[in-house]
Amino acid sequence: MEDFEAIVRQHQRRIFRIFVSLLRNPDEADTLTQECFLRAYSRRNGFRGDASPGTWLLRIAINLARDHLKSRRQGFWRSLLRGRESEAQAVRDARRTPEDAILNGERVAAIWIAVEDLPVRQRTVFTLRFAEEMSLGEIARAMNVREGTVKAQLASAVHAVRHTLKPDPSRRLRASA
Repeated sequence: MEDFEAIVRQHQRRIFRIFVSLLRNPDEADTLTQECFLRAYSRRNGFRGDASPGTWLLRIAINLARDHLKSRRQGFWRSLLRGRESEAQAVRDARRTPEDAILNGERVAAIWIAVEDLPVRQRTVFTLRFAEEMSLGEIARAMNVREGTVKAQLASAVHAVRHTLKPDPSRRLRASA
């Protein structure tokens, strides 16, 4: 780790390509590439040499990408739950067409309408799991119930939402007649 500039030159393109492939957004990839090397530089004294510098940088990059994607997803769900469509649109995936975004928005809205009809416990578990991305254990602790209870409530909630969203074949037959 003596010549950090040489390490940056050697690995910068690879780290950038990894971010682009994970995030599908060159601007975000560029920002996170810089963050990756800043983080590595600030922690260079903690580098033990158990792995090569390239592997160490790759671990940092993957963790940054994971955290970034999680933050982006949480921002999407939070803004959606608060009803701020412009914020939800701002964080949508750049690969989608406007039509995809509209269809996705309609699907998500239909899901949350279905969630409103769930019993309180199921609605709580569903929201904590999918909007807040909490683990089953975290949900169990927050609700002061067993993890098995959370699993059962979540399975029931997902089943009910899927059932509500399932297309009614008889409606299609009537519409085509």
